[in-house]
Amino acid sequence: MSASNGELFVYLLIDNGLLQDVSAGYAEADAKSRPVWLEPVYAERALEVSPLLIDVEAAYEAGDIEKVMGYVSAGRPALHASIIECNLKLGELAHHLRRFIFIVDPNGKQFTLRYADCAVLAPLASLLTSAQWAEMRGPIARWTIHDRSGAMIQLPPIESDAPAPTPFILDWEQLAALDEASEPDHLIAKAKLKRHGGDFPGNAVEQHAWARGALEVWRAVGNSNPLFLTLLTEAALITRGTILNKEEARDCLALIDVDTFAARLKELVARIARR
Repeated sequence: MSASNGELFVYLLIDNGLLQDVSAGYAEADAKSRPVWLEPVYAERALEVSPLLIDVEAAYEAGDIEKVMGYVSAGRPALHASIIECNLKLGELAHHLRRFIFIVDPNGKQFTLRYADCAVLAPLASLLTSAQWAEMRGPIARWTIHDRSGAMIQLPPIESDAPAPTPFILDWEQLAALDEASEPDHLIAKAKLKRHGGDFPGNAVEQHAWARGALEVWRAVGNSNPLFLTLLTEAALITRGTILNKEEARDCLALIDVDTFAARLKELVARIARR
């Protein structure tokens, strides 16, 4: 696809870590064996966890669009997929995005920024400084993400032309906001892992609300044990949030022994299920 006369390339940014059971066969050691429409964002040594950058029209011309759509439809809602429109070529856009793989805290400690995950990308525009967001969004004409309801939302435009050096240095308030935005998803992931990947009732929006509710209840009673929070989140997901309204569940959070708490919570979940 030509980018002359202001015409835009259309790309998919795919979070490979959220692709579930879809094959990551692109991760060959030999870059020459990869399709021309695909560019991993991470370096060669981290291919298996790298986000995928896909040139949509090039994939169509190569007869591989069905494979690409398989990546997009690998999860519902498609929080693992966003759409980027810009006049950069595939390699140029990958080079741009590589500048934002890492963030740094005020003490110089480095963290990976999983911006290919729409659940992480969504709050970035508000928690980054205007200069940082402008640096990241800079050459991108439109950046569209999926939300938990499955709707497609355009990320906000640039409001600053001031440069921001990379890797971004995030202050403690920014890091806390990023952690807070991500915590319900982390809790859901832990609960699913505990159930060996088993499904919970409800859709992604409802599950996120129940996990957020569990976090709020856990904090409100002053419990600081993360194991209690994981167990409460699992119970909240199983009962569609009902357990969070039970005074007995709040009383259980005052317990000290995790096994006793787990047993009491299991009994309460069973009673709710029988009603």
